[in-house]
Amino acid sequence: MKTRILPCALMFLTLGASTAFADDVVARSADGGLWLSGGVGLMNIEAHEYVYLGANKASQLDWDTDGVVLYSVSAGADLGRNWHVKGTLQYGRGGDGHMVDYDWVPGFAVDQSLNGWSDRSIHPDTRLDQYFSGAIEIGRNLFIDESSTVSVGGGFKYTEVSWDAFGGSYIYSDGGFRDDIGTLPDGLKGISYEQRIPTIFAGLDGSTSFGRLTLSGGVKGGMTPGIDDKDNHWLTQALVFGDMKPAPVLMLNAAIDYRLTDMASIYLAGNFENVFRERGDMTSIDTSTGVSTLYRNAAGASIKTMSLQMGIRARF
Repeated sequence: MKTRILPCALMFLTLGASTAFADDVVARSADGGLWLSGGVGLMNIEAHEYVYLGANKASQLDWDTDGVVLYSVSAGADLGRNWHVKGTLQYGRGGDGHMVDYDWVPGFAVDQSLNGWSDRSIHPDTRLDQYFSGAIEIGRNLFIDESSTVSVGGGFKYTEVSWDAFGGSYIYSDGGFRDDIGTLPDGLKGISYEQRIPTIFAGLDGSTSFGRLTLSGGVKGGMTPGIDDKDNHWLTQALVFGDMKPAPVLMLNAAIDYRLTDMASIYLAGNFENVFRERGDMTSIDTSTGVSTLYRNAAGASIKTMSLQMGIRARF
């Protein structure tokens, strides 16, 4: 993104369309009160970032990373009196990344559509630095019998993700409409991105069994108290920190589990998460001079994830 409109862009992230295929190994205490699981899978991540000039869009960055290797571990405990607690950690790296950066410079942009851009750069060499997510949840069973359960719960989740974009090609509008065409050297770092998302959530989970088959699912809602992010444009010496306003969050999950033996089962699970877009303030720092500038309500951010996981679950 060129810095003649605003010194830099606030990152907007859509962590999207993540797909994991993993083997889970679960250890459980003799009374079933404690459990531990771990798995390895694959994740696809999509990201978007927006900067605004008033009501108009000034910049949009679209990030896409496929085939991220995702490691996860979960632990839980039954607390008695129908209460239970669960914690999950996930870490991902690698994958095949791609990023496109659009700008709408007044006087050159055709319109506000994605095809109406004045400036665009494409970065096929975009690398996911890391993905991290951790959550803790406490719940209570509202209903339980031999085949079904319904529980209510809530908790806290924190997600952090970062990228680096290298090299690429560009088309800019300098003296005229899209008149400046060129490439950036391979391996030259252009943009680094980092986003941090805290989320508070609550909702319902349930399951029901039909012989060896168990169906389960849940719906949760909540808020992120504010998304924080950092965007470093290395070639233009622009470092931006964004501070989003609170935004609503929706989380859905579903799974089907088929018990092969008393000790093992196979399962298919899917998850969806959406943190709805919200605008906020951004602070841009010229790293060559140290001059800092605050832009009110100039950034927008949201997160969306989808996952599909297959695996083997064992109990001990």
